[in-house]
Amino acid sequence: MFALRRLQRIKSVFSQHGIPSLRSLTSNVEQQKDDVLVKIENPYKEPRKGCVLCNVTVDFKNIQLLSQFISPYTGRIYGRHITGLCGIKQKEVSKAIKKAHSMGTFSSYHTST
Repeated sequence: MFALRRLQRIKSVFSQHGIPSLRSLTSNVEQQKDDVLVKIENPYKEPRKGCVLCNVTVDFKNIQLLSQFISPYTGRIYGRHITGLCGIKQKEVSKAIKKAHSMGTFSSYHTST
């Protein structure tokens, strides 16, 4: 019932403004279909954050680099929440530290001098 009243009001408004019917409005819509939407990037999107080592190759021979990611008191490898590395680089660092331990180039307790 409310929809019928709204339609009657719309028709009366169109007839007052000189628009004969609703078809003239739909023909304008068909002409605007040729306009193509242009995709743009989200201006509010934050740039992707990379970790400190994303552009550095991790090697088990680079003891000075690896010593920054272990505790000098306990010899334990710091976690991701402490180092701030991405998952891939954290795994590379931990593997390099373990390899350096097994090769004997890296002591369990390393004090930087």
